[in-house]
Amino acid sequence: MESPFIFNKPVNVTEAIPRNNEVMKITELLTNKKNVLINEPPRCGKYSLIQQVIDKLKHDKYPFKLCTIDLFNIRTEADLLRAIRVSLINCFANSDLEKEKLEEDLMISFIHEMNEYKDLVLNLSEALASKFKTNIILYFIEFQEILNFENPDKTLKLLERVWRDHTGTTYLITGSQVNAMKQIFEKDSFFYRYIEKINFQQIPEHLFSEYIIKNFLKAGRVVSKELAAQIYNFTKGHPYYTQQLAEISFYKTKGFMTDQILHESYEDLLQCHMHEFKEKTSKLSLYQLNFLKAVIDGVTKFSETQTMEKYHFNSSANVVRLKEAVLKKEILSYDNETWNFQDPIYKIWLEKIFWGAPGSPTCRSLL
Repeated sequence: MESPFIFNKPVNVTEAIPRNNEVMKITELLTNKKNVLINEPPRCGKYSLIQQVIDKLKHDKYPFKLCTIDLFNIRTEADLLRAIRVSLINCFANSDLEKEKLEEDLMISFIHEMNEYKDLVLNLSEALASKFKTNIILYFIEFQEILNFENPDKTLKLLERVWRDHTGTTYLITGSQVNAMKQIFEKDSFFYRYIEKINFQQIPEHLFSEYIIKNFLKAGRVVSKELAAQIYNFTKGHPYYTQQLAEISFYKTKGFMTDQILHESYEDLLQCHMHEFKEKTSKLSLYQLNFLKAVIDGVTKFSETQTMEKYHFNSSANVVRLKEAVLKKEILSYDNETWNFQDPIYKIWLEKIFWGAPGSPTCRSLL
């Protein structure tokens, strides 16, 4: 039968585990015309959360039009302007004739001077919100891709200058590269004071366990509360991996799930991501690997003499470069003076398989 656990595609609202706190907060901000920032690693359920928010807005009969712009394959400012223009026009016109007519009404076709064109496109949402008497939510996906533009600061300053005066448009900005997004919104302080960041709270164990038990029962299969909790604990409550481990366990279970099935499923989970993790690890230098090992070992003072000797850090300057490198590669994040792996299963894979095998780099490099 088809798996009741969904992890490799966006989850429908009816199938998602509710994130009520986040949904209520984002809904409140959007209906009060406050801009929202969501900066979370891949596979954390950003899309599913947004779908819950949109569903709530519709249920509350809030008048809005959602226009989605994915920046994943956008690499120039011109492409960004085109994407904004096309997305907005498509939201309000169906046929090619309607689109041409709408662009003529908004004077888009008659603008030839580039700076004037930029301002017109970036203010297009305001014109459309006024024309159709609605509120527009511009939903940006993978916003950090702007950093790949030839002159990202110039583009970000342009967006900041124009967007700050908008009243009919609300911006919902998301990104999956945590450190790149921090560069834009925290280090460089773009959109300072007029965008509010929403941090994901971890889905509580009891909610996830109930969800797992319920989905097993749909197929006449049984998993105990204890084993459902172990599925959650094995994956550190990460939504994607918890769903995947639950699915693997589900297919291995004929009647009652056992502890042996869970451990076999867990080994299968690590094997499923072997190629992905190998590829990620192969791009790391020995020094970067040693830095990750130090983080796993709980090191907090990397420039101490004993630490540098143990992990073969050549100097304090080398430690600084290593920190910059692992942040740029989006492997670790640094919050509240603590280093954390963005992917909890990758951390486990490094410990259990990469460094756990005889003759591993740990044995060679940390003698």
